[in-house]
Amino acid sequence: METKITVTFTDGSRRVLKSPEKLEKIDENREACFVMDNGQVYYGYCDGKVDEEGDFCLMRSIHGIGLPFNRLLGWCYKSSGRKK
Repeated sequence: METKITVTFTDGSRRVLKSPEKLEKIDENREACFVMDNGQVYYGYCDGKVDEEGDFCLMRSIHGIGLPFNRLLGWCYKSSGRKK
């Protein structure tokens, strides 16, 4: 059984995190939030690929950063994608 983790962001929005194993199914055209095991939150776009060093790439603009996949607690899309 998969554990669901719900986080509340500083803007008051609440999201249920998807497991790190579902990163490969991410929509690279939607902005997402990535929550690390130390509580840090990163925002950006990701193609879902993990490199040979165990990092996944997070793009914000033309520059990207590599984040350690083994420290990823979970991720969610920044907006739900649903129309209200």
